[in-house]
Amino acid sequence: MRVSPLVAGLIGGFVAALLQAFFNVFPPPAYGVCIACHTRDLVNWIVNNLFGSSLGLAPVSKAFPVLTVVGIFIGAFIAANAHKEFKLKETHNPIVGFVLGILVIIFALLMGGCPLRETIRTAYGDIIAFISLIAMFIGVIVASEVYLKRKAW
Repeated sequence: MRVSPLVAGLIGGFVAALLQAFFNVFPPPAYGVCIACHTRDLVNWIVNNLFGSSLGLAPVSKAFPVLTVVGIFIGAFIAANAHKEFKLKETHNPIVGFVLGILVIIFALLMGGCPLRETIRTAYGDIIAFISLIAMFIGVIVASEVYLKRKAW
């Protein structure tokens, strides 16, 4: 059975609204599907429960962590296998990739820089989020141009 992205989005939004009403959970404004924030909350929740620490969590994650990251990972894995596109690839240097990934998450948390979160905050009327979204857009264009020019040489 094939489901269009529109139908999947409508179903996902409806189920999210039902779960929010059922569990009486109200996430902070612009929490959305922020991969950086949800990853932070998941890691902090695990560390807090294993070691009795008190690392910061969004109010919605205090009782049980938001498992968005796990769901996206599992969904992507299932979709890649279903369409026979799953391939393990060896990178040039896995340590550099790991460090760069950690830096991206750290900077996203410092700036609130998840594009989806920035878009939601912009919709709330946050001018700083709008400036951040424009800066992110310019950064992607500049970095892409530099990368493409380097590849062309």
